[in-house]
Amino acid sequence: MQVYLVLGLIFSIAVATFAVQNATRVDITLLFWQLKQISLVVVIFGSALLGAIAAGLFGAVKQLKAAKNLRSCKTEAESLSVEIDYLQRKLKKLEQPEKPENTCEGQ
Repeated sequence: MQVYLVLGLIFSIAVATFAVQNATRVDITLLFWQLKQISLVVVIFGSALLGAIAAGLFGAVKQLKAAKNLRSCKTEAESLSVEIDYLQRKLKKLEQPEKPENTCEGQ
């Protein structure tokens, strides 16, 4: 986990350095949007932020699917545990020797 933190910090420093060194003004056009004379720093940080948000959302979806799968597996394990207990009791019952019936030989 610490490796990801260090790598994220290194990446953040690299993005910040790149942004500061490229502080010129640019025009941005995306489909019908057009931004005139916006700082390249804002564009870089905005892109990095959107990328981080997208990665976080994909990670959250993956986490939710894993949690759902875990709940399903736990439910199945509990069901199988109950079935095992039932079958073990049944097996013990079958393995017990039958007690002979009381017979009176004197009659």
